[in-house]
Order: sequence, then C-alpha cells, then structure tokens
Amino acid sequence: MTTKPFNRLLVALDGSRLAEEILPTAAGIAHRCGGELVLLHVLEAAPPEAIHGEPHLTTAEAAARYLEAVATDLRQAGIVCRVAVIAADHAAVASCIARQACAFEADVIALTTHGSGGLRGFLFGRIAQQVLQEAERPTLVARAGQRRSASLRVPVPPQRLLVPLGGEPASEQVFPLAWELARCLAAQVTLARVVPTLERLSLTESTPAVFLPTATAALLDLERQHAAEDLQRLAASAPADLAVTTVVRQGDVIEELARLAQRADLVVMTTHGRAGLSGWLAGSVAARLLERVTIPLLLVPVGERDESAS
Repeated sequence: MTTKPFNRLLVALDGSRLAEEILPTAAGIAHRCGGELVLLHVLEAAPPEAIHGEPHLTTAEAAARYLEAVATDLRQAGIVCRVAVIAADHAAVASCIARQACAFEADVIALTTHGSGGLRGFLFGRIAQQVLQEAERPTLVARAGQRRSASLRVPVPPQRLLVPLGGEPASEQVFPLAWELARCLAAQVTLARVVPTLERLSLTESTPAVFLPTATAALLDLERQHAAEDLQRLAASAPADLAVTTVVRQGDVIEELARLAQRADLVVMTTHGRAGLSGWLAGSVAARLLERVTIPLLLVPVGERDESAS
C-alpha cells in the first residue's frame, strides 16, 4: 500500500449502474484526499449475457470502452483515474480483485454489494466478504439500490463519519485510518457505543438476568457509564483539529446504529476476519448494519482470520 491511506482506491465495476453506486463516495474521498481511482473490470471466462437487467461486458474491448467512458466523466469532475481490464480465466472474481489491489498498491477497495436478499444477494455478499478477507485491506462497500440519482459519477465527499465501537481493544484499530480520513475530508466524527438493555442481552447473558434482574440492571447502568467514559478517552486522543462527539445508546446494536447512521454520510468500523461467511451473512454487525442503512461502510479488517470462509 502507499504511505498515505487514501492515495489510491481500486473500484470494482461490472458494467451496471448498480455497481456504479459506489463511485460518488469513492471519488469524493479520492478528490479530497488527493488520491486517484483505479477503475477495474474483471472479465469472466464465461460471462452472463446480462447482469442486473443490463447487457454484461463480454469482451476486453467492450470493458475498456465502458471504463474509459466512466473515467472521462470522472476526469471532467476533477478526479484522477485510470482503468484496468483483467481476465479472470478460471479464478474467482474476488481473488482477482484482491490480487489487483495488491498489484496497484491500492489502499482501499471500493465496490457495491447486491446483498439485499435472495440467491443473488448471497453470491454478491460472498464476493464482498472474500475481497475483504483476501485483500486484507480496508473495503468501502455500499448496498445497491440506495442511490437512484442520475449523477452517479459526481463526487460526494462524506462530511459526517460514524465510528461504532464494540468496547474491545480490536475495534480501536480503526482510529489511525478514521482520523486520517476525517482530516482529509474535514469531516465531523461521532464515536458510538451501544449497551444492551435487559431485554437485549444475549442468550448466555440473559439467564443470570432472569434470576438477578436488579443486579443485572445495575451492571448495565455501570457498563453504560464506563462506555461513556471510554468514548471520552478515545475522543481525547483525536487530533486537535478534528470535531469529535460521542454518544452512548442502549438497546439493540443494529437498530441503534442504524438510527445514528441516518445522521451520517459514512460508517467507519472494524470487522473481524474470524466472522467468516456465515458471520458476514447472518451474524456480523457490519453485514447486518449494511442491510439497514443507506450510506456506505468503510470496513477495516482486524483480528484473527477464519480459514473456513475461504
């Protein structure tokens, strides 16, 4: 990767307008951070005739023409970008994207996920997850169908960053990148933590709560106080020129974060490699949150990797 965390963003495009929905955010970050976009299309060995209701790119020539057209629009908006068409042969698309991210020394991979449910969503969610794990670098991901504007290629730099924290030290690994991004964008940062209520405790936690509800409620209040103090400590570690606020909510993690995301432009958070495919689809906070929000997520992989997901 390059020495600056947002010098180069690799944007995976399949030729559809749905895939282009990640472009405004990626271009906005590149523009404000002085970086460039690398527009990538992976040419499959046996591409389908259509994808997402649009003709699919079946030849290298067609893919190059398409990427150059997108690049021309972006350059007119002041974005530095170049294009690349790679033949997948018989390799997995996600592996090709990950390898090209290394080859181009990309700091971030950007793509749209179609993980809105059903088999197609399952498959695209799998690609996004594999890219995140194989590339071992931050991945900017947006859920398809959230941006119906005709100006999909106009840069939109995020101005309000939401940084959810789980209370474990690993989640704090997001900060070097989050602080750098906030400084590049001159963005406001909100650090958020969600503490469960009695009704939202996990199965293992709820058993003692049944027998000791008063004590459990007191412990949750104490956890809320500790969370607030912890967020204040982390906010104090931010560069002096950043505007950082903190918020602690109680309730369901996904529901509360989704509410907070309504007042943000980008979620920046860590995600664990050990979550695996099943975790990505059903259990991980990042995947579940992505299903509930209309803004992109910048996911920073940390922790142990789960080989079962590969």
